[in-house]
Amino acid sequence: MPKLLLDEKITNAIINEPFEENLIDISFGDITIPILTSTSFLTHIDYKLFNILRIKTRKKPIIKNNTFLLWEPCSQNHAEVVPGYAKYLLDLGYHVSVLITPQRYNEGLFSKFKNKNISYNIMTQKEIRKYFKSSDLNNIKGVLVTTVGKLCNEINYNNCYQYFAKNVDKSKLFFVEHEAKFAIDAKTWDENLITLRKLNYKGAKSVVVNPHYFGEIEITPKNKEITNFITIGAIRNKRKNNNRIIEAVANLHNKGIHNFKVTVIGKGKVKHLPKELQKYFDIKGRLNFSEMYEEIEKADFILTSYDEKNQAHQRYNTTGTSGNFQLVYGFLKPCLIIKSFAGINGFTEENSILYNSGNEYSDAMRRAININQVDYLKLQENLSSYQKDLYKKSIENLKELING
Repeated sequence: MPKLLLDEKITNAIINEPFEENLIDISFGDITIPILTSTSFLTHIDYKLFNILRIKTRKKPIIKNNTFLLWEPCSQNHAEVVPGYAKYLLDLGYHVSVLITPQRYNEGLFSKFKNKNISYNIMTQKEIRKYFKSSDLNNIKGVLVTTVGKLCNEINYNNCYQYFAKNVDKSKLFFVEHEAKFAIDAKTWDENLITLRKLNYKGAKSVVVNPHYFGEIEITPKNKEITNFITIGAIRNKRKNNNRIIEAVANLHNKGIHNFKVTVIGKGKVKHLPKELQKYFDIKGRLNFSEMYEEIEKADFILTSYDEKNQAHQRYNTTGTSGNFQLVYGFLKPCLIIKSFAGINGFTEENSILYNSGNEYSDAMRRAININQVDYLKLQENLSSYQKDLYKKSIENLKELING
C-alpha cells in the first residue's frame, strides 16, 4: 500500500491507505509537490493543515458506484444546508461526492460527520463549473444543487442548464430554491423545485426537503446557573430585530434578573450598548462551522426576533426560511419566536418559547431563564418528535423526486 507521511508537527496526520485517482499540489512556501492522494487523506487530515499549506486543486470529483454529486454554488451563504442534504442522500443508499471549496472545508462544515460513504472533493467554484460544463454525467445517479439562485435569476430556471453540458440528462439535475417569491409572482414557479419548508404563498407547492443534520453532535441539558441565549447570523435588522433583544436585556437588568447571557455569532457589532448591559453580551463575531457547532451545543435557547411589521422578515413566514430553524431542529435547542411566525415553521408551546408581540420579548426571555431542567428536557423531547417527523417526510419526498 502507498504511504504518505507528513510531519506530525505540521499536520498530526499519517495516512496509510489505498489511493484513488485524485491529484493535488501541496505547496510549502515556493516549493510545489504534486501528490496522488485519496478521499481519506482529504477527510481525515487535520483541518489546520489548510491554514499552513496552500492546496491547489486540479481534479475531477470522485465517482464510485451509485454516486450522487452534491454542490453548493454559493460561496457566501447556505453552506449549512449541505450536511443535511448529504445525510438524506446517504440514507437513500447513495455514495455522496461533495464538491466543496477549500475555504468551506477548512471551516469545518463536515467536522462532525462520521459517515464513510462520502467523499470530499476540494475544488474551486471555477473548477466545479468547468467539470459540469464538460461532463455528460453518465457515470453518476444525479446532482443536487443546493442554491439554484446562483445559477439563474430565480425566475427563468431554464437558464440553469447553461452551466451543464449540452447533452446532459436533465432528469439527473435537482435544485434547491431558498426564495420562491420571484418565480411565483412571475408565474414561472416549478413545483419540482426543492424548498426547505412548505410554501405559504399564493397556494404554490414544492418538494419539501428540510436539511437539519450536522453530524454527531452533543445534545446538552439546560445550564444550571447561567441561561445561555444564542443569536446567530449577521447583526443587522434586515434579518432580525436586534434592538428588541437589547431592550429585553435592559428590561431584565432593571428587574434585577442577572443570571443569563446572550452569545452573539455573526458579522457586525452590537452598537451603542449601554455600559451596564455589556456584561450580558458575549460577542464572538464570525466563527467557522466547527466553532459555531461548539457554541450552539453550549447554548440553551436560540433567539429569533422577527418583526411582523418588517417587510424583509415576511419571507420567513411565506416564501423562505431561516438557517436558525435548521439549527433549532438539528441541535434540539428551543427557540424564542413570535407566535405569528411559529406555526408554519413547526414551533408550538410544547417545543418552544412563544410570545404574542414584541413588547412581550423580555417576558419570554424571563420564562426561558426560569424554566427548570425537567421542563426544558420536555421541550427538547417534543422538538425531537417534530424533527423525526420532518426527517421522515423529507426523505420520502426526496426519494419520490429522484425516482420520478
